[in-house]
Amino acid sequence: MGRCQLGTLLLGVSLISGSQVSAAAVNPVLQVGIWQRFGQDGGDQLQVSAPSGSLLTLTFTDRSGQPRSLRTPRVLISTVREALASPEIVERVVLSSHLSFESAEASAKQWQAWGALTEIAQPQEWQVWAKRSAYTSAQLPQFVEYAQARGIPGVRIHREERQTVPILTWQVDGTTYSSTGIQIFSDSGTFRTAVRTYAGSLKVQPNAYGTYTVVNHVPLETYLRGVVPHEIGPGAPPAAIAAQAILARTYALKNRHRFAIDGYELCANTHCQVYRGLSETVAAADRAIADTQGQVLTFQGQLIDAVYFSTSGGVTAAFEDVWDGDPRPYLRSIMDGLNKEPVDLSDSQSFREFLSRRSGFNEAGISSLFRWQIPLTLEAMAEKIRRSQPYLGMKVPPFQSVKGLEIRRRSPSGRVQELQIALATEQGVQTLTLSKDNIRLAFPDLYSTMFDLQPTAQGYTFLGAGFGHGVGFSQYGSYGLARQGWNAAQILSFYYPGTQLVTLTPELVASR
Repeated sequence: MGRCQLGTLLLGVSLISGSQVSAAAVNPVLQVGIWQRFGQDGGDQLQVSAPSGSLLTLTFTDRSGQPRSLRTPRVLISTVREALASPEIVERVVLSSHLSFESAEASAKQWQAWGALTEIAQPQEWQVWAKRSAYTSAQLPQFVEYAQARGIPGVRIHREERQTVPILTWQVDGTTYSSTGIQIFSDSGTFRTAVRTYAGSLKVQPNAYGTYTVVNHVPLETYLRGVVPHEIGPGAPPAAIAAQAILARTYALKNRHRFAIDGYELCANTHCQVYRGLSETVAAADRAIADTQGQVLTFQGQLIDAVYFSTSGGVTAAFEDVWDGDPRPYLRSIMDGLNKEPVDLSDSQSFREFLSRRSGFNEAGISSLFRWQIPLTLEAMAEKIRRSQPYLGMKVPPFQSVKGLEIRRRSPSGRVQELQIALATEQGVQTLTLSKDNIRLAFPDLYSTMFDLQPTAQGYTFLGAGFGHGVGFSQYGSYGLARQGWNAAQILSFYYPGTQLVTLTPELVASR
């Protein structure tokens, strides 16, 4: 798209100035899981301290059921395994497994359409469970029978026996306390763990996996200070940082339901947004957050799925190229360069020609992963499939080795839709077909699903482009556009066509 066409991209440009934002911009408190499996590993300890001259307030319910409150400058919380009077059998039906929340959410909606009550969990990969509170143990086999009758793969009953339960324990003034949850407040409004400084408060609470989650309760605009510089990079051009701030704000509000099963909203890693509290804040990011305060991106009056990634490889992916679920009109494939006509990369020849191109794209010369190569032996691929087998959500036959790979289908954006794997089994060669983002669940070395295969003597070299899922906003592409003089609103309209930049309202905060 040429510079002469920029008039079509100027949606909400006036909102980029901080002076245009109401002082009453909404700033809800988020619940961010900063340690999702506290107590899973022996020796886990959470150290929390108040700034010099300040104190922490610890509130909890003791083992007798009485509410308690303590004051201390610092505390070290551990977990101890307490034996249960009798073993506890934990059962759940896993309806599907996924690399991403987006595909898990689509699967949950499909099961709901079939009449099941569901919940989304993340024990390791994302999973859809039959809602535990809605079904008895006697009803669980019915899900497996239903799936088998309809050829739905991956449905299984997970059973485990728990003989102990983790209990939180700590000392204050020589007295030992214990509980199944604790809240921590600081007089100063900030506190430090062993590695980072955070604002707001902390809550250590049980989760669905027999451990605890350490949750930071933090206002949205403060949360962004711990996200924006670590997502876009501290040296990004100002317009790219401003665009990232708007997206991070929109993404956080849109995705507050991700961890409903565990009683918090967002995680602090790449399954949500990288969040590092008030450690390593950057002045340029702080300015962008302040200048765009309260600004979010919407489509037809609703917050958008503000997904973003590192590097597109020259063309972004449509939502449905990567994830299951309904297409989003504003998440479609676009050429990530100026003056570029759309191309169809669904056939091998066109895709290989596209991979050979190195210039004329927004990311070219900026991202080191614009093009990449990863060699994998057949033996290495077999080991990766075995390791990922519990998470693939499909039946993998017992096999001795991988015989070969074949790309069976590719989207117009170049993303592999189906990868067929030939496996040597006792019954002969059988095939396993991976689709969309499950390919990266099986082969986590791959930077994206935008790749071709080059046979080698030992296996294959994956010849690829881009880093990440490829849907929505390219972070390194925004660098290129910003360096050409584009502002944040223009960049966002380029990657999310048809969207509007607006100031946050209570109604938008309450929506999803």
